[in-house]
Amino acid sequence: MRLREQSMGLFKRKKDAIERGKTDMTYEIICLYCFKNFAHNRVIFRALEAVDAEGYYAQYDTVLDEYRAKFYMDTAGQLPVVLDPDHFGENSKGYYRGVLSSLTDDYENLTTKRICPYCHNDIPQSAGFSPSTIISVVGATQSGKSIFLTSLIHTLKTITPHNFPIFCTPINNEMGRKFKFEYEDPLINQNLLLQPTQKEKQQEPLIFTFSFADDTKPEINIAFFDVAGEGIVDTGYMDIYAAHIRNSSGILFLVDPLQFKSIGRKIQLKNNISEIRSADEPTEVLSGLVEDYIYKQGGGVSDIPTAVLLTKTDLLEALKDDGEYIRECSCFFTCYTHKGFFNLGEFDNINDEASEFIATVDPNFRNALLRRFYNLGFFAVSALGSQPEGQRVASFAPVRVDEPFLWVLYKLGYIEGR
Repeated sequence: MRLREQSMGLFKRKKDAIERGKTDMTYEIICLYCFKNFAHNRVIFRALEAVDAEGYYAQYDTVLDEYRAKFYMDTAGQLPVVLDPDHFGENSKGYYRGVLSSLTDDYENLTTKRICPYCHNDIPQSAGFSPSTIISVVGATQSGKSIFLTSLIHTLKTITPHNFPIFCTPINNEMGRKFKFEYEDPLINQNLLLQPTQKEKQQEPLIFTFSFADDTKPEINIAFFDVAGEGIVDTGYMDIYAAHIRNSSGILFLVDPLQFKSIGRKIQLKNNISEIRSADEPTEVLSGLVEDYIYKQGGGVSDIPTAVLLTKTDLLEALKDDGEYIRECSCFFTCYTHKGFFNLGEFDNINDEASEFIATVDPNFRNALLRRFYNLGFFAVSALGSQPEGQRVASFAPVRVDEPFLWVLYKLGYIEGR
């Protein structure tokens, strides 16, 4: 089942189930490492600790190590044994809300550590109980993907819950620590710019659970992936480092206005920006995405909700003077709060203006987007709200940063739009 098909209509099914008195709904699991899909009762388990008995000694996991080797990672070392539920009787299996969630071994040791049957990586605790949704963040090198992603998740945790009954929490403590120490603290608390994603680095997702105050709506696990920009234009990169894009329920496509040849130099001069390292133009990134993703999906056109984001809009204010690209009253620079529902009228405003801007500076890119994606939304955001000073963040005041994400949730049926 395709992820977005699994996402659509979840609210209605959950509500119907509650009315029938049946609230134990199960969902297909997708491994957020190898992206294989499987039923909840096809998981396997890892013992919580090694047992000093034949068949239960700590040992190397060749399946897991083969996966790690693809990313030039060291072996995982000796680990507790892998347990296949098929080798145990039904009395050894534990179910919670209809999902196979624990296993008791031959020595009466219980484990709740579920792993993927294909790559032996860990599975989130809520897998099977809630739908999994992958949102990919793509864009050229230096388009600000890591900074945007940090700003977005921070906003979803701290600001968005005041406007929507949505609660964003990390999937587990380890994920919470990873986001805090590798993303949030450096950017927001220490005012340091994050370094670009390395092409060769394993793209581990940032996984967060979104809960709704309305208990007829299921929780959703959303995995955000930050893809190295230069990898998308590198043949073969997608198969190893960015296969998740082919399993996405939504895409956030970041476009840095500095990377448009027609206006990039003008923006630099007006903002007193020193020479920046050259990067692929948005059209080149789109070509890589089309070649490695859309064509392999079949049909040559994608129906996945795809938000195209003009980033670093604080730099565009300098273009208002001549009026050629930006209107004096542009909504690019005005914060807007979607409260209680996604405001479709306000979306029309930002969508029309951002689409018109791209058509003006790079009509070929805009036309290619319209030809390859028919579920498109155009947005303009500033992840910081102002231009950094060297490698330091002058201030942190994001503009419209959660709007594209809310649009994707609306398109997937998770929130109302009117």
